[in-house]
Amino acid sequence: MNIRFSSKPVGAISVLILVVVSGRLSLALADDPATNQPSKTTPPFRPVKDASEAIQRIKALEGVVRFVAPDHKFLEVDFRFAVEDLQDEHLQYVLSLQKVVSVRLKRTPITNAGLVHLGKLASLERLYLEETSISDTGLKHLAALSKLKILNLYGTRITDAGLDHLKSLTSLERLFVGETQVTGTGVAPLKKSVVDLLVFPDHAERRRRAQLVIDVAKKLLAETEKLLGAAEKQHTELTPKVGALKKAEDATKAKAEETKKKSDTAKQQQDAANKVAAEAVKEAEAARKASSDKPDDEDLKKQAQQKQKAADEATTKSKAGQQKYTEAKQLADKTKTQAEKAKQQHERAKKAKPAFDLAKRVHDAAQLRLTDARRRQVQSPGAPFAPKQDALPTPPPDGATILFDGSEKTGFLSKTGEAINWPIEKKELVSTKGGSNSNHIVSAVHFRDAVIHVEFMLSPQGSGNSGVYIHGNYELQIIRSHEKTKLSQKDMGALYGFAKPLVNAARPPGEWQVYDILYRAPRRDQDQKIVEKGSITAWLNGKKVQDKTRFGEPRSVYHPYRHGTTPYLKAIWDRQKKTMTGPVFLQDHGHPTRFRNVWLLPLDDQSSRYEPAPAP
Repeated sequence: MNIRFSSKPVGAISVLILVVVSGRLSLALADDPATNQPSKTTPPFRPVKDASEAIQRIKALEGVVRFVAPDHKFLEVDFRFAVEDLQDEHLQYVLSLQKVVSVRLKRTPITNAGLVHLGKLASLERLYLEETSISDTGLKHLAALSKLKILNLYGTRITDAGLDHLKSLTSLERLFVGETQVTGTGVAPLKKSVVDLLVFPDHAERRRRAQLVIDVAKKLLAETEKLLGAAEKQHTELTPKVGALKKAEDATKAKAEETKKKSDTAKQQQDAANKVAAEAVKEAEAARKASSDKPDDEDLKKQAQQKQKAADEATTKSKAGQQKYTEAKQLADKTKTQAEKAKQQHERAKKAKPAFDLAKRVHDAAQLRLTDARRRQVQSPGAPFAPKQDALPTPPPDGATILFDGSEKTGFLSKTGEAINWPIEKKELVSTKGGSNSNHIVSAVHFRDAVIHVEFMLSPQGSGNSGVYIHGNYELQIIRSHEKTKLSQKDMGALYGFAKPLVNAARPPGEWQVYDILYRAPRRDQDQKIVEKGSITAWLNGKKVQDKTRFGEPRSVYHPYRHGTTPYLKAIWDRQKKTMTGPVFLQDHGHPTRFRNVWLLPLDDQSSRYEPAPAP
């Protein structure tokens, strides 16, 4: 390839500039500033004679050709800022260049037809196709690129099926599939075929790591629950006794001090008696010796007898003092032990509440850690919300709040805050007309952000109109829609008043259906005005029907705070605007819709039970 450079102000290529590519200093071919103006019309493709002419044509399309290595051997062609009407056939210019290792086509109008040309570029190592309109069929044209190392498919329309065309790319090192319909199921066989392939994001790996974090968090929570239980027991037993134990400590301390004084006195008395006895024994021994030296001296003999008697009396008195001291010492030791024990009990009692408070804080932190781990598993980047809905009923995950599991006791209240009057038949909750189509039931648990799971069945009679009212404001519609081809904001899967469903995922009446809803509540300021809109992602019967749909203030005139409301609901609405927490409603609309397996998984620490105020 022969590339010529001109120093003229207007020419094919006139300025040689330095750029940094992949952290290395490289030479780049850049447009002349004097000619770097948007084209009024897109030049059509015309065959070229050589590489120099191809570069001119690429420049005319506002593309860039640059060196990507210091040795000036390898080229990158960048069409990211090319004309809006860039066409697939324009990519043929790249085939006239030698040693092109990188092509950038992010957000260009290139289609699958353009990949036909790029598939012939044997030297290609990096291909960037982010946010283009290519699909699965286009990837088959890349199967012959034996040197391809990096392929960026972010934001394209590819699915798992398209990955099958990449199994022959054994040199592929990195594959980017964010914001596509690619799943871990599709990635797994590709990774088996292409050794050491890194996929970004790797949903399966992220989920595995997220589950490991959850497992560790659950273990820590279990340990803190044990510690909290023990601390609470001590707190319950000892804290009320702090005053009494302080009095007991003072009393035993005083008694210990008293017995210590008596023991010390007895010790002093014993020491004195011992001294007297020792002197008496010494004198008796001297008198005995003197008497033995003069056995005929009756006075000395009598004196020795008197001294011995005095020594015996002193020894007896000393022994009595020793016994008295021993008893006093034992009593002093006993009362000292009692005092120490009383002090320890008092200290334990004083520490019981702080220890309980600390254990509770540690437990709450562990609970928040687990909650955050679950939230990240559901919401973290690279781990899109994609619940399993292939088998019903779906078991609730750990940490879920059960609202209805078929038992007589439910987690719902009526809209007056009293017991519900919906019947439970065959462990299924049946919506019942209660006048004005507004006999809704309200969860006793209020939450802010959560995953909400509801399984339901439409009656064969009527339209089956019902709904899942989140916070009482935003309704995921339930209604007969399975036969419709043109969808609206009133059909199954719609966010009523905000967005129609992406697809028709409704099943006919008589079949169990399921909603899994990822809900993020709107954020309000101190004046209760929405400063950040909420969002909903919803799956219906295995298909995504809402994708991060944004919403602000409620729009429906029929939501429970505007139609058929009660003092209880008004109190909830006032509280909701302040706390951004609220219940989930199951809607009555005059049709016997059946519900089962209703649960929610809070995604923050804002979940709590709301008890209705007593009636005046």
